[in-house]
Amino acid sequence: MNLLHYTSSAAFLLAGSITLSSPLVYAKQTVENESYNEFLDMDISQLMQVTITSVSKKPEALANAAAAVFVIRHEDIQRSGVTTIQDALRLAPGVQVARIGSDKWAVSTRGFNGRYANKLLVLMDGRTLYSPAFSGVYWEMQGTLLEDIDRIEVIRGPGATLWGANAVNGVINIITKKAEDTHGGLVRVGGGTEEEAQLGLRYGRAIGENVHARAYFTYDQRDSFELARDGSDAHDDWDSSRGGFRVDGGSEKKTAWTVQGDLYENSINQSFSPYFLPSFPYITELREEFEATGWNIMAKMNRKFANDSTLSAQIYYDFAKREESFLMQEQGTFDAEIQYQKKLGNRNDITTGVGYRLVDAEFTNSFQASILPAETEDITYSGFIQDAISVIADTLIFTLGTKWENNDYTGTEFQPSARILWKATKDTSVWAAVSRAVKVPSQFESNGSVVVRVAPDMPPNPAVITLVGNTEYDSEEVISYETGYRCFPNDTFSLDLALFYNDYDKLLDSAPNPLNPYESVFSNSINGNSYGAEVAITWKPLDWTKFDLAYSYINFDMDSSLLLPSGQENVYEGSAPQHSISLFSQLSLTAKLEMNVWLRYVDNLPVSSPSAATRGIEIDDYVDVDISINYQATNNLKLSLVGQNLLNSSNSEFISESFTAETEVERGVYLKALWSF
Repeated sequence: MNLLHYTSSAAFLLAGSITLSSPLVYAKQTVENESYNEFLDMDISQLMQVTITSVSKKPEALANAAAAVFVIRHEDIQRSGVTTIQDALRLAPGVQVARIGSDKWAVSTRGFNGRYANKLLVLMDGRTLYSPAFSGVYWEMQGTLLEDIDRIEVIRGPGATLWGANAVNGVINIITKKAEDTHGGLVRVGGGTEEEAQLGLRYGRAIGENVHARAYFTYDQRDSFELARDGSDAHDDWDSSRGGFRVDGGSEKKTAWTVQGDLYENSINQSFSPYFLPSFPYITELREEFEATGWNIMAKMNRKFANDSTLSAQIYYDFAKREESFLMQEQGTFDAEIQYQKKLGNRNDITTGVGYRLVDAEFTNSFQASILPAETEDITYSGFIQDAISVIADTLIFTLGTKWENNDYTGTEFQPSARILWKATKDTSVWAAVSRAVKVPSQFESNGSVVVRVAPDMPPNPAVITLVGNTEYDSEEVISYETGYRCFPNDTFSLDLALFYNDYDKLLDSAPNPLNPYESVFSNSINGNSYGAEVAITWKPLDWTKFDLAYSYINFDMDSSLLLPSGQENVYEGSAPQHSISLFSQLSLTAKLEMNVWLRYVDNLPVSSPSAATRGIEIDDYVDVDISINYQATNNLKLSLVGQNLLNSSNSEFISESFTAETEVERGVYLKALWSF
């Protein structure tokens, strides 16, 4: 880790200094003046032709994707008034987003939600964001300047054939704008009741012929929420600061390259309740402030050849550190990938690639939680190939592919898929897919241990009840069957429907250890299925208004093969709302004034987590609304008033599977000014 750490640190600082100190070669300056009315001027057919890259790892129109994909656009993020990426994801059908506290979220697609949800692959410009410790995302450690996000591509269903293990139920790729599109300066300031302080700075310019750069900085301070038991302070207030840069060069018609990086620091207050001790009083509530820091640097290259082929390469290093008492974690990830795309005649479009990943981790264990050995090194080799076969030109396309991976936990894994797309008319398409995906064991599932209870009166006094990892723990599997229908019959309406049936095997459970009555061991003891439907409708009845409706339905049927089931199968069935609805209305009232109303309904959660099951707590269904009013005061100044969760003074959305008391999300209001120059 040391060599990679210091080498990458030097590269990060060098690239950043080049960005900020290079002389101005181009006199061209572009003043950023985002007009959301121009966005509403686009008809539905134009919106459906937006280019996406996450489904096939190559550019294609949204309307032609043989997958359940939804795009959250830059304009949607800005108009909605959200202050985090995770809250923006509530716009997409099939995505479950629940706030556990001020500093914690549960995010998943098609179920299995939780603080440590691990069946969703999340990327930022192609760089994975998950923690190798548990194969999920610490959402409070992720982010960027929201004004720099071009779009978020949300794929529901397996994406493992191209993206690899852990892309079991979906892939989310957060794609930022090119540096060329962010010339000039931008200042964002704001504050309110829950979002106490917001600051965003960005400056971009040309620094050479066909070379563009930008640098940004953000700071956010958020208030704590309240405990459900008595309305007292939840002690989960936090602040975060982040900076970064991006440099783009070359030509998209020949060779284009990108170097980008980020540096961040979070100061987080949190409470562990209950928190167990090896001696009297054995159980307590731990309140602490800890630091979560990290940085990353990435380089990409894309080369187009005259023979209708493309070669691309990507390499990055990501370092993250969490200094919390529960379990201190320090992880470095080195990842490299090469991809080649070639069209063979008029029928075949082949994409293939190879990859290498090294994860180097160190842990400082506590009585409460541990991972042994305390220093680990995991290596994954991978390769994939996919062929899009044009059976009938521009009408019927059959796509077949597979991903091969070799990891240190389960060895070789194959993850194939087959997809078919039929373009019945120029504005109507039908697709179907069958895929296999796996979730490989994480460091914690294989070698971890967590204390779940200390019983002072049980022999040997006290008795320490633990849940421990299993070096024989196998990959979790899913075979997914999907079909969809997509149409935009006119310039004012579009419909996107997806149906799915997932067959799961060897899901995570815990079984009693016959050699130790005080231990439970991770096991692959649960199987079952889920099925559901997702609908996205866009309606633009007038030039000055647009409505986006997203509806999701999901149902689970899970069984445990254990003689004495742990109850985890009930958690899988009850951790995602059966019904959820989002209605996002965008209204341009005048040339300078716009109002956006976002209404949401989320069904109840019978058992959101093992912690909730133990306490017998059910999360009630709820209806809430956000309203944002934006006023273009001048060509360069936009003022916003945003109200969040306005229908409820406070309500619970989720109870974590970790040691966190039930916390209620509070109503919030904030003001924001956005100045561009």
